[in-house]
Amino acid sequence: MKAKNYSVNIHWDKRYPKAGTDLCPIQISINLNGLQFKMSLRLYSNKADFDKAIKGRGGNSDIKDLRRQIIEYVTKAETILDRLKNPTREVFQRIFKSETDLFTTSKTDASFFFEQKIAECYKEDRIKTAQNLGHTLKSFKKYKTRLYLEDIDAAWLKGYKNWMVLQGNSVTTAQIYMRNLRTIFNIAIKEGYISERHYPFKTYSIGTTVKSKDVLYPEQIKALFEYTPRTYRERRAKAYWFFCYLANGMNFKDACYLKYKDIKGENLVFVREKTKNTNTVTDKTITVYLHPVLREIIENWGNKPVNPESYIFPVVSRCKTMLESEKKRKNQQRLTNRMLNQIGIKLGFNVRLNLNLARHSFATMLKISGTPTSFITDALGHSNSKTTEHYLKSIPDEKYKSISDKLLKF
Repeated sequence: MKAKNYSVNIHWDKRYPKAGTDLCPIQISINLNGLQFKMSLRLYSNKADFDKAIKGRGGNSDIKDLRRQIIEYVTKAETILDRLKNPTREVFQRIFKSETDLFTTSKTDASFFFEQKIAECYKEDRIKTAQNLGHTLKSFKKYKTRLYLEDIDAAWLKGYKNWMVLQGNSVTTAQIYMRNLRTIFNIAIKEGYISERHYPFKTYSIGTTVKSKDVLYPEQIKALFEYTPRTYRERRAKAYWFFCYLANGMNFKDACYLKYKDIKGENLVFVREKTKNTNTVTDKTITVYLHPVLREIIENWGNKPVNPESYIFPVVSRCKTMLESEKKRKNQQRLTNRMLNQIGIKLGFNVRLNLNLARHSFATMLKISGTPTSFITDALGHSNSKTTEHYLKSIPDEKYKSISDKLLKF
């Protein structure tokens, strides 16, 4: 049985009365391993009613209701402190302030951790990650309404994967969601909510799915390069595709958030939006030689006037929030892909032409031209290998130029 190393008390704080009244806030005081801290509750009372509620004798309906709420807060605090393996002030406050009653049973509700992580991602403007976590939680709760960490084992995960496939989802989607769940388990264990013995991924492997990527081969890229667009939207779509292709197979999201200050002499140097908020010690930069066609695209489609803090392309320029920016970016991406698909049909392509093909085609073209795989990996920003990163840091700018020159040699 866990030894009690805390105390919980209730105080009436006369320092902060509501203006023009004798009502003051009620606080809960926690003494945890010798550390004392207080938290205000959503309760106000005058001194007489507070004393009656605390003494637990008589009183009208308002006093009885106040007494009930105080008891509920104290019970919640004691339950949290009893259940946590290694309680800290930060963890206690996070759970206590949460609307989710984490410990309604003897088991640990995973929804709490998902909601906390989602809120954290939105706060950091990691919109796509937050939305992905939201989809993950919704999927798990559709599979099992009550999602308790202690119930999830290898058999549970196998069942979920099979259920996802039966629902018409891909194995890849199920794997993505299970990786998110693994992150939640790691947080819960690290912060002392549950024991490591409940970790299901020691005996269950999420696995990986190798899926071949559609690409454009040299003769198709040549046909697209020589294609004469019929409308303004087709011209813009073609320009965006070749910008992504020539810029190391850049993701369209990264292209939308590029700023003129990212242009360093003959190069474009940037950090992927996907990795900006990761826990790596240093952000991995990607260097792109500004091929003459890239410069021409920027000149024709970039924001004017040129300002170091301005986005290069006008996709998200006027947006005030990241949420608004992402909505605008996704709309532009859908429109661009629709135009590209129409162009691909006209050219007789056997694949659906879209912005993602620029990234896949970039890698394939370099591989065909004999470029070392290690350099391609680095150019795409995929590598985590410290040894590889250290080696590739020594590549001179001339190498980026020579690689870039190959991209339009058909």
